[in-house]
Parts: sequence; structure tokens; C-alpha cells
Amino acid sequence: MKELEEIIRFAESKGLFISKQSVELLSKNDNWKKILEELFEEGQFMIEPKILERKLARTKISQLSTKVEIRKTNFSPQAKDRAPNFRVMQEYDVTGQSNSEGKVEDFLRLFRSKFKLLSNMLKERHNLSPIEIKNLKSIPKNENVDLIGIINKKWITKNKHIAFEIEDLDTKCIVLIMQKEKELMLKGERILEDNVIGIKGVKIGDDFIIIKEIYWPDLPIRKNVLLNEEVYSGGTSDFHIGSKYFLDKVVEKWLKFLNGENLSEKQKQKVGKLQYLFVNGDNIAGVGVYPGQFDDLLIKDLYDQYEAFEEIMLQIPEYIQIFVCPGQHDSVRRAEPQPAIPKEFLPRLYAQRNFHFISSPSWVETEGLKNLIYHGPSIHDLISNVSFLTMDHPEKGMVELLKKRDLMPSYGGRNPYVPEKKDYMVIKEIPDLVWIGDMHHNGYANYRGTTVLNGGCWEAQTDFEKKIGHTPTPGIFPMINLSNRQITEFYFMRNNLQKEIVPEQLEEVKE
Repeated sequence: MKELEEIIRFAESKGLFISKQSVELLSKNDNWKKILEELFEEGQFMIEPKILERKLARTKISQLSTKVEIRKTNFSPQAKDRAPNFRVMQEYDVTGQSNSEGKVEDFLRLFRSKFKLLSNMLKERHNLSPIEIKNLKSIPKNENVDLIGIINKKWITKNKHIAFEIEDLDTKCIVLIMQKEKELMLKGERILEDNVIGIKGVKIGDDFIIIKEIYWPDLPIRKNVLLNEEVYSGGTSDFHIGSKYFLDKVVEKWLKFLNGENLSEKQKQKVGKLQYLFVNGDNIAGVGVYPGQFDDLLIKDLYDQYEAFEEIMLQIPEYIQIFVCPGQHDSVRRAEPQPAIPKEFLPRLYAQRNFHFISSPSWVETEGLKNLIYHGPSIHDLISNVSFLTMDHPEKGMVELLKKRDLMPSYGGRNPYVPEKKDYMVIKEIPDLVWIGDMHHNGYANYRGTTVLNGGCWEAQTDFEKKIGHTPTPGIFPMINLSNRQITEFYFMRNNLQKEIVPEQLEEVKE
């Protein structure tokens, strides 16, 4: 009671009008006098609960984003004296270009565009000579035939065969994988509705084909494109700032690392050549993203979460070019393609010359290499439908998307999409590197000259992850040497541990 009276007297001495609820809120904070002084300096005279709660939330920001004190060292980063060479490929960025009205015509245009783009890729295969489905009637029964179609329906027959209804721009037919064809049955499991595939088969009826082989649009077979000098790129994601699971002390170690503090000479040489950093979504925890989330938040205001994110990002050396895309927890639309995080949430970072805010998905060219940046939520739909894919190996799910050449493998699943007038989800280019996040698990793979990297997360295992049996890999930062594709992992939850992964050790994903 005495403390309440003291708070009221102090507020009156500053000319502040304070409500009873605000007094009770302040009485639970040992720094109430400092808080009132700061509110007075900020020009706040009516101390209502909403104003006070926002102020109290801001005091928690400093707890989550402790500024790293960078001591003077002999760290002389090579990247600081080197001119970066990069280009955000604006033609593949939806930011400011979204004009879908969500009409039936928009959806028709989307799927027609998807079919045309992917079928043209399939037609480039030397071993596929497709005819249009409407011309099946002119082919004699039991003759071999090649087709390209988009999957309209998929089901298992009573005899355990896999059946598909496929269609092109004119008509449709039924194609079947026989249960005895074990290898084809495995390929058939990977096929989802809305996939565009090529098939070789045998005509059984005017609209009925038995499949003998399946083809994806796929990447061409090629070798890694390498630079003539050592330049490094790094990738990370899923900070979830504002969550009670956010690992602020681990991030503090990472920031010291990027600034060359307490490193061996060999480590300084590597981090000093870090020129590009890709930050792949779920930068904040968000508010109201899932039921009951409010209880999992330490920072309960979006603007305050982004302010904490800014505090962390501003401690990264300014010579590193940083590309930030959104995820489902960020303050953009949930449906893909997601535009860049708006300037209103990150004004200080937008003012920096080395920060670049991009959509998900998006493309960035660095040193002549093409980087596909994608948060990665559509991989969840793949994992739900394909038995051999798991969250512990997100890179394998991404390789499946590369084979399909499509980041929207199936419409109507867990992940929503906007039918834009331009197709941003088909993988039109051949990426040299693919940066993903979302799964909270590090993973890497090589596939036909493309290197896939998932940078893990900075959040401890959540209650949801415990329920589904998923173990995340927080605090691991991968960097890749662009001259030889060697990856180095740095572990910030285990002191002084790093792991070299040479390209030969990466799993080369086969057909």
C-alpha cells in the first residue's frame, strides 16, 4: 500500500496523470521510477495501461538483444576491402507487384501458366516425344506413347495400383502405375496433385495408359560453378524474436563471431571473407500466429519484436551484404508468394545500404552465381504426403521441389497461395545455391550442380516440436566457400566447435 502511494506521489511530482490500473502494473516492476521518468521525457502525460504495457514490453527488448561490446582486435576482414558484386533479380520479386483479385480467372491463369512453363521444360528432354492427350485416339492400341500432363486426381485402386487423372490444356485421361512395378510405385508416391509430369506408357484404351516411366521437369545435369577466389556466403533463419524460446545468449556469441572476437587466426580468415548473408524468414515470433501463442511470448507487440530484431541485425558488420526474406511469422500475408517485410516495421534497417529486403521466394545474383531464397513452408506439404521425407532432412524436401521445378507442388494443402498474374513459384532459372529455413534443422545437399543449405534456427525446442518428436538444431551457422562449395558449420551452443563439410561429403541426391 505504501509503495502504491509512493508511485502516485512521484507521478504527481512529474505532472503525470496515472490510472489505478497503471499504478498496480508499475508496482510489480522494481524499475518503476525509471520507467515513469522515461515516459515523462517521451512527452507522455496520461499514463494509461496500454501505454504502460507497451513501455514495459520495450524494457524486455534489451533483455533479448543485449548489445555486444566489440573489443579492439587485430581483425582485418578481407571482405571489407573488396567490392561486392550482386543484383537482386527484381523480375522474380512479388514485392509491390501483387495484383491478384482472387477470381476464378486468376486461378485458371495460374495453372495454365504453370502447365505451359513446366511442360516446355519437359519438352526439352531428348528422351521424351509427347503428343497432346486429344491425339491419343489416333494411336493404335498397345502402342508406346509419351504424354505431358498436370495431375488432376490421384488414388489407389482396389488392386493397389496407383491411378492418376492427368490433363493438358484441352482434355484429360487416366494413367496407371501397376502395383508390381516397385520402382515406379516409389516414384508414384512422390507425385502430388497439381504436379506436372512427363510419362512414357502403353496405350490400353482411348483415354487409358499404363505407365512405364515418369519424368520431372528437373534441373539439367551439370557441374558446380565455382569462383576463382575465396568468397563466403552464409545462411540463417528462424530467429523468432519475441518468443520465450529465443536463444539470446547464443545469438550474442554469433554476433561476436561475425565481428572477429575471440577467434583463432584460421577462423578470422574465414569469417573475414564473409561477403553475403541470407536471412531466410520467421525473423520474429509474431502475434496470434497459432492458438495460445500469447503465452509463449516475452515481447507481445509486433513493432517491439521488430525493434529487437533491428538491434541484433545492426551489430553485423556493415561490409556484409544482408538479404532478408519473410516467413509465416513475419508481418506479411501468410499466402505465397510473400512480399518483403514493409519498411514501417524496420525503418533503421531500411536506412542501411547493406540491407536488402526481398520476397519469399526471391532470387539474388552474387558474384555471377544465382541464389534462390525461399523460407520453405511448401516442404511441409511434401513431408505430409511422401513417407521418406522428414523435417530432420529439409534439404531432401527442397531437392524434390527442384526436381519438380516448382515451389507450389500442390494447391489446397496446409500452405496457401495467391494466384498472381505472374507465376513466381515455378523455378524458371537454374539456381547455383538454394537457401531455405522453416524446419529449424540444418541440412545440406548437392543436386546436379546446385547446393541446398538450411541454416537451422535460433530458438530452443518448443512444446509443439516436443509433441511431434522433432529435435531442432539451434545455434549452428553454415558458411560456404564459393570457390569450392566447401561448407563450414560453426556451433555456438558448443564452444570452439566447427565442422568442415567438403563437397564430396555432401549427399549427392540421385534420381
